[in-house]
Amino acid sequence: MRLPPSSKMADEDDPVTHEIDVYLSKSLAENLYLLQYLVRPSHLNYDEVKPLNVKVKPNQKEIQLELPVNTRTPNYAYSKGEQMALIVDGEYKPTDENFFNSNVMDKTVLASGPCTASTERYAVGVYKEGELHLTPLNAISQIRPSFSYMDRADSKQKILNTKQPEGGESSQEEEEEEAKPVRLKFARHETVEAKARRMASYDYLKKKRDEEQWINVKYHSIHDDKALSERNLLFAAKNHEVTEFNISTWEYLEKLMPPVTEKHKEKPALPNNILSLSQLRTMPLQEQVKALLINAKVIQFRQLLALLPRGTDPTAVIRCLQQVAVLVQGCWVVKSEILYPKDTTSPHSGVSAEHLCRGRDYLMWRFLHSSHVTRKEISFVIKLPAEDVKDILEQMSRVRASHGWEFIFEYDKEFCSRYSEIVQRQKVLWEAKFQTLCKQLKINPKEVEKKCKEQPSPEKPKKPRTPTKSRKRTLSGRSISDHSDVETDNPDKVIHIKEESDDDDGGCEIVEVNHEGSHSMSNGPSSREGSGGMYNSNGNASKELLHELHLFVRDKLYSRYVLTLSELKRLFHLKLTQCQSGHILGTGVSDIMLEQAVIDVGGVKVNNLWPPSSNIDEPVFTVVKNGDYLDPMREVLIDLFRASCRVRSNVFKKKLEETIGDNATNYTDNDYKKLLRDYCVTKGCSWYLKGTYTEDS
Repeated sequence: MRLPPSSKMADEDDPVTHEIDVYLSKSLAENLYLLQYLVRPSHLNYDEVKPLNVKVKPNQKEIQLELPVNTRTPNYAYSKGEQMALIVDGEYKPTDENFFNSNVMDKTVLASGPCTASTERYAVGVYKEGELHLTPLNAISQIRPSFSYMDRADSKQKILNTKQPEGGESSQEEEEEEAKPVRLKFARHETVEAKARRMASYDYLKKKRDEEQWINVKYHSIHDDKALSERNLLFAAKNHEVTEFNISTWEYLEKLMPPVTEKHKEKPALPNNILSLSQLRTMPLQEQVKALLINAKVIQFRQLLALLPRGTDPTAVIRCLQQVAVLVQGCWVVKSEILYPKDTTSPHSGVSAEHLCRGRDYLMWRFLHSSHVTRKEISFVIKLPAEDVKDILEQMSRVRASHGWEFIFEYDKEFCSRYSEIVQRQKVLWEAKFQTLCKQLKINPKEVEKKCKEQPSPEKPKKPRTPTKSRKRTLSGRSISDHSDVETDNPDKVIHIKEESDDDDGGCEIVEVNHEGSHSMSNGPSSREGSGGMYNSNGNASKELLHELHLFVRDKLYSRYVLTLSELKRLFHLKLTQCQSGHILGTGVSDIMLEQAVIDVGGVKVNNLWPPSSNIDEPVFTVVKNGDYLDPMREVLIDLFRASCRVRSNVFKKKLEETIGDNATNYTDNDYKKLLRDYCVTKGCSWYLKGTYTEDS
């Protein structure tokens, strides 16, 4: 191809001085290797050395060369060569199993690793008679000395140890090994993500590398006739049309020198139960609702509105909800078709998505008529493996002793009374779906409806009975009793919203929505009757709970020095997300208990005068005595904040001199700055207690 001079380039500063024809040859494109000898000087090449053996792995693009070693040169250490041969081959015997051909080290091995460098932008060029012929490279191999033959000594020793019987007994006297039962294992269905991770692992790549066999090839020197004929293939035929160059000049230049694009670093994927609030707000309303439903599985309408941007139209939200969810007991449950798309299978058992959707829909229909179900009864109808049944149950229910599985939320009377038309429409849809389920599951609709009528309605749940007998379990985790499930370790589901913030702990802002539909301080019940280990027989908080609460409050208070009640509650929420299920702190902690814990660990409640325009009204807790030499300064600073919402540094110094007199000279300017930065934030010339100042103040 001849590149014509461009009008933009043909100026006086950058003239075109010469033009050449460029040809592309592909005759050797699939077999052309570039060998780089990294530990060999350029003036000491191997052109005059004829290899003893050459092997390649075409798929892995590996090369191995065996080169002879001149053992007669005065530079060769003959004793060292004999020692090396003895280590590798043992005592010399002329056999084919020997690596070396004599009793000394008479050859060396050069090998390359798997080819990882990209060769898309590399080619071998030959310039002849004013023409440039290019051939794309297939691989770039970096050749280094290989000492893999040193492992032969270890492998030989292992073989000898295996063949030699213990105690000198002959193999005939050895007793036969006792027959042992063989356990068959069936591999679980592998997801696409798991398969991609497995295929990118080192073990998998090494296995593929070892599986490919070496292929012996014939070596031709640089002066051989065969080598000359192969080099001629680097020249393209004149009548061969090169389609790659049938483009305009500027397109060719762009392909030759593509523009530099910045690679944006991808953020790591969040866990399945975590949503990024910043990413969520960039989605359309339909996608926001779908994302929240997929993560929460079940959600109440007021919860959903609280998580969506402020001012979102409830009518538009309901319109989106009906496309991705169905109504069960006044709550919205994500549709089964969204959780189990078509042509997918269960990660536990490999059951098709069609059967999973069918079983999950039947469970939702049962929860329409009863707030409790038993796993045995559900499994008998939907006929799914135990792992899938438990997974579906955990999505929308929780275990209650002597009751089985209870729907995760109470009946939402508020939504049903306000949107009666939506409730009626969903009822009609469920009636049609139930008829379809009866045909698919081959059940008698009259018998199922009769059982549902015998159970209490979800609007008026039956009063729970006191369990009289605990259930026994086998080692596999299955229950001996057939009446209900009583596992109590099933944690309540929460929605975690991740929001980037500049928190002092480096953590993330997490909004936690519990099953009661409100932002709460605990994972468990708030009343004394349902708090389990929170209260003792006298109605007081247990010592274990108070001990853990004091440890938490002490750690946060003495590391931050100033805490508002809302900030303390936020840190407590964060602590609960890091605790394991069943932790004592999750049994219920009220605001009063938090305030009392601050006082118990030595904190002080400041009757602070808030900035008038901040509209903030909550307690502020701080540390007055920390047991160091700055305690007098702390007392003076807190006394100033009891009288005013802001303090100036010069007023603070003057007040300290009036209080402690000549002892004030013992404190340096760094002490003043450290104390003010620990307790306050600055705005202008004034200092405010942390948490009390807002931009509107």
